[in-house]
Amino acid sequence: MRFSRWFIFGLVVALSGVVFGQEVESSEVPPDKEKNLEWSGNLDIKYTLFHMDQNSTQYKLQFFKQHPSSYLLSQYRLEPYLNADYRTGDLGFVLKTHATYYSDADAQFDLFETYGSFNPSFNITLQAGKRMYSWGKGYAFNPVGFVNPIKDPENPELAQAGLLSANVEYIKSFQSDALQSYALMFVVIPSSEILNSRYGEFEKTDIAVKTYFLLWDTDLDLMTYYSKDKPKRYGLDFARNLKENLEFHGEISFNLNAPRYTILNDSIDIEPSDKLSYLFGIRYLSASNITAIAEYYHNGLGLKGSEYEQYAKYLNKSAVGNNPFVVQQALGVSQTYFRSSTLMQDYLYVKITYPEPFDWLYFTPSLYTIYNLADKSFLLSLQMNYKPVTNVEFIFWPSALVGGGQTEYGSRQVKERIELWMRVYF
Repeated sequence: MRFSRWFIFGLVVALSGVVFGQEVESSEVPPDKEKNLEWSGNLDIKYTLFHMDQNSTQYKLQFFKQHPSSYLLSQYRLEPYLNADYRTGDLGFVLKTHATYYSDADAQFDLFETYGSFNPSFNITLQAGKRMYSWGKGYAFNPVGFVNPIKDPENPELAQAGLLSANVEYIKSFQSDALQSYALMFVVIPSSEILNSRYGEFEKTDIAVKTYFLLWDTDLDLMTYYSKDKPKRYGLDFARNLKENLEFHGEISFNLNAPRYTILNDSIDIEPSDKLSYLFGIRYLSASNITAIAEYYHNGLGLKGSEYEQYAKYLNKSAVGNNPFVVQQALGVSQTYFRSSTLMQDYLYVKITYPEPFDWLYFTPSLYTIYNLADKSFLLSLQMNYKPVTNVEFIFWPSALVGGGQTEYGSRQVKERIELWMRVYF
C-alpha cells in the first residue's frame, strides 16, 4: 500500500541517524537516577466589556432570538491552567490542562497536552500522545503550520490544544562552516473521523514530515503533509539575522486541492483549488530595548474584495428577512465556513513592545494592529502588562475595530472591547 511505503520510508530515514550519529557523538546518555517532577500553572481572572454594534449584520444574526437591551455587554470568566513536567534519565512526561468557567451551568475542561517522550540515543527522541507543535517562523500567522493549532493573530502567544499524534525526531550537529545542524521530524496523525465514538479508519491516517537545516547561519525548514482525504501541503520557511538586532523570516506553503469557500446565488459554493500562501516579516530590537515586529501575510484561500461583498450581502439579506430558519442557516454558514480570523487575502501585522518605559519597573506596554490591505479596515489594540510581584500580573487591554459597514473589521458585531486580567502564577 502507498501508506505503508510512506510509513516504512519515514521510519528508516529517521532511525538510520542512530548509526550515522555515532561517528561523531556518543549515543549513550549518562545514567540519571534523579527523578524530577515539577508542577506549575496559573489562574486567569478575566473581565471584558464589549461595545456592541447593534446595526451590524453579524450582531443581528447572533442575537436574533435574545436581543440585549443595551449596546454594552460584559463577560466574566475564570481560566485555570495546570501543568506537570516529569523527567528522569531518558524518559519524560508532559501534562497541560485548561478549563474555562463562566457559571455552574457553563464550564468546560480542555486537555491541551499530554504525551510521553523517550530518548533511545543522544540524537533520537520519540514522543506519543497529544502535543502542541509550533512549525513556522511567523509570529502572528503560520501558513506552514500544517500540524499547529489555528493561531489567533490577536493573541499569538495564547496556549492552545495540541494534536493527537506520535513522532520521531532525529537531531545532529556538524563541525562545518556550511551545515551546522540538521533535524528530521516524522509525525503520524491518526484519523480525526471517529466511528462509534471510538474507532478511526487506518487508511485515513495522515503523515507530516519536517526537515530542518542550519545552513550558513540561516534556519531553513522543509515540510510536507500527506493525507488521503485532506489537502496535500508542501511548505518552506526560513529565518536569518541580517544584523545582531535585525531578523528576517518568511514562510511559503502550497496547498493542493484545498477547499475554497465563497457565496454564490445565496448559497455556499465549495471549489477545490491549488493555492499558494506566504508570509514575510522582520523583527527589530532598538538600542532602547524596543521590539518591533512587522509581517505581511497573503492567504491564497481567502476571499477577494468582491467575494467578501457577496458574503456580506448574503448575511445582510438573511438578517433583514426576519425568518428564523433563514437566520439560523446563515449563522451556520458563517460559523462553519467563514470562522477564520483572516477571511480575506492580504494582511499587514505590526507590533511594538517597550519594556519598562521611563524606568517604570515591571510595566510593559505593547501596541499592535492587523490591517486588511484590501478593504482598509483594521484592528488596533493596546496591551499594558504590569507585574508588581513575581507571581501576580495585571493586564489592561483595550481594542478597537475600525472600518466601513461592508468591511471585514468594520462589519463585526463588536466595535470596541476592554479586557481586564488578573493572572496568578504558582
